[in-house]
Amino acid sequence: MIKKNSVFTVMFLLLVTKLLGFWKLRIFAQLFGASHELDIFWAAFTIPDIIFMVLVAGSINAAIIPILSDVLYDKGKESFNRLFQQLTFLFFTITFVILVIVFLFTPQITSWIVTNEYAHSIFNMSYRISTADYDLFIKIFRIGLLSPLFLSVSGFITAYLQVKKQFFVTSLAPLFYNVAMIAGSYVFVLYTDLGVAGIAYAAVAGSVIHLLVQVPLLSKYYKEDKVEKLSLGGIFKEPNVIRAVKLATPRMLGVLGEQFNTVVNTFISFTLTAGALSAYRFAYSLHLFPVNIIGSAVAQVSLPDFAKYCTKNQNGKFRKAFNDSIQLALYLVFPIVAVMLVLRLPIVRLIYGTGAFDWQDTILTSWTLALLSISIIGQTVVQIVLRAFYALKNTWLPLLAITLGIVINLLGAYLFTNFFSHYYDWRPILEQVWVQVAQANGEGVMSVLKSFVGDMAKWMTTRGDSNYAVGGLALSLSLAYLVQMVVSLFLLNKKRKLISWNKSVYPTLLKVLNTLIMMLGMYFVFRLFDFQLDTSRTVYVIALTVITSIYGLISYLIGSKIFSPGEFAQVEKLLKSFGNRFRNGNNLN
Repeated sequence: MIKKNSVFTVMFLLLVTKLLGFWKLRIFAQLFGASHELDIFWAAFTIPDIIFMVLVAGSINAAIIPILSDVLYDKGKESFNRLFQQLTFLFFTITFVILVIVFLFTPQITSWIVTNEYAHSIFNMSYRISTADYDLFIKIFRIGLLSPLFLSVSGFITAYLQVKKQFFVTSLAPLFYNVAMIAGSYVFVLYTDLGVAGIAYAAVAGSVIHLLVQVPLLSKYYKEDKVEKLSLGGIFKEPNVIRAVKLATPRMLGVLGEQFNTVVNTFISFTLTAGALSAYRFAYSLHLFPVNIIGSAVAQVSLPDFAKYCTKNQNGKFRKAFNDSIQLALYLVFPIVAVMLVLRLPIVRLIYGTGAFDWQDTILTSWTLALLSISIIGQTVVQIVLRAFYALKNTWLPLLAITLGIVINLLGAYLFTNFFSHYYDWRPILEQVWVQVAQANGEGVMSVLKSFVGDMAKWMTTRGDSNYAVGGLALSLSLAYLVQMVVSLFLLNKKRKLISWNKSVYPTLLKVLNTLIMMLGMYFVFRLFDFQLDTSRTVYVIALTVITSIYGLISYLIGSKIFSPGEFAQVEKLLKSFGNRFRNGNNLN
């Protein structure tokens, strides 16, 4: 049984972190808009992000936390601290060496990224980055290489503290990272002549703060009178180090593949209209809101329980904990997906609609957000399924599902960006079909559809000029995660029977039905007030968003009392607990 109070505590901290993240992106939008200069910043930070994600972030949950947990409970605190020291030294050394090599070869890497004809022929890129951009690209690239250095150490401290079940401080670290980036962006951009490079310096400052926030609590738990002298040769003789590396390797490959997707999407975005990458990034950050808050919180809190039940071979408790985690995550994430789909335009306007971020940027970002929101369900479930695999000490099977998702994304990114680039060619055809069907006049519908299907091959293999092409990146990612979710669940169920009709499938279908009812009502409320209010004014956009969201929340809660009584009882209990604390606080005053 997962500790729901811990889940909601972590969710709250992640919520604050994400809100700060939106504020951070709003500042980016205010300072630069969806501009070519900001595109260069995102692209230049891609490789530093990949280095950290592959070497450190990809290993933490897959190998480091499970192995550290085993050593702590089997061999005690001394062995646990020694293994933590060894693993931190090993991964920091590897990260440092790779960063130095990349730093030295930054000009060559940059030249390949922006000018290599082979890369352009593969990804059908146009020469949107000119020679004048090289110096800025290289500068930001090299600044960005400092962040993984600090985050690598901070990531292992996070793993150490989470094994100790100290989730509060580990959730504060990314929160203060965003605070540092917000303050740094203001200082370095507005009060210096650094331009977009100021954001890069702010990111480095944030990574340092991310580390420093966790050091005091680490010093409380990590108390050793004697520090062991470490060497790479000695470390690789340790069985648990070898075990951790073996477990981490498949996950590293999976993360590398996922990051390769990011690189491909970055390349393809440069073939689209100006600012397409920034529009995609803005929408991508928005859609990660429920994934990072709900999926991450449930997955973090569930992993220790999963590992414990697997170690003790308590299959019944493992099955219950797994299904409880999935159902709680879906219960919380479905209404957010519904809100994003119905209110995508006002949400984007309220969060990013300032400064240089104009109406065209709003349209483009909201269009991308609608297609990306489909992936929220897949990403949320995949996080929990991966933790179940990690608890089983199996990191190779999920790599199969990840690989399939990567292939789908790569193919889809090419085909769908081409297809949506012909948006103004095929949309009138679909509108014609809809009008004929709506008027109960089916004459000619089949011939029009036949022509539409025949033209799809041409639309998917040639590039048009519509800026809606960026939606292809979003749709391909959504399909990739949905397929990865289904395949991962299938492989996990083959490994350990966890999924059943009564505990898994049927409750999910009821939640889907409740969500569809909520969305239908929200749509009519949205349209009603949209006609009544002057949405050119921010105050009315806020009113429209709040009214529609409140209706949706009430509808979902009423429906969940019927369709999801277990989760509804947990939410009701939580609300009563908050209410009692509030009343008690008032009584004390």
